[in-house]
Amino acid sequence: MIIRKAFVALAGLLLGFITYRFLYGWYDVFPWAVVALIIGYISKSRRDSIINGAIFGYFLFLVYIYLGYRGKTDLNGTIRFILFDMFFSLVGAIAGGVGAFIGNWVKKILQRTKNDE
Repeated sequence: MIIRKAFVALAGLLLGFITYRFLYGWYDVFPWAVVALIIGYISKSRRDSIINGAIFGYFLFLVYIYLGYRGKTDLNGTIRFILFDMFFSLVGAIAGGVGAFIGNWVKKILQRTKNDE
């Protein structure tokens, strides 16, 4: 569903902005991981959770790295940075996909445990 994907992208953008402005440190990974797990938990299927998590992670890294840029402001430097940011955000997509996958996996385990009772 496209609305859910847009909501996940917006969540990544907002969380990237909020953590950059208010936390900014290695401990930013904790709220990122919690949100990725929640995204996986609320996703309907494993495939959906991975896609949603990847979208979340990509936009999270994209905004977080962009806000932290303090380099050259000339056109060439800016273009290089934007390209770097776009490609490095793929790492965020992988991390978000893994986190959301784990969240979906936990949901499946909890559902099996509940059904076994």
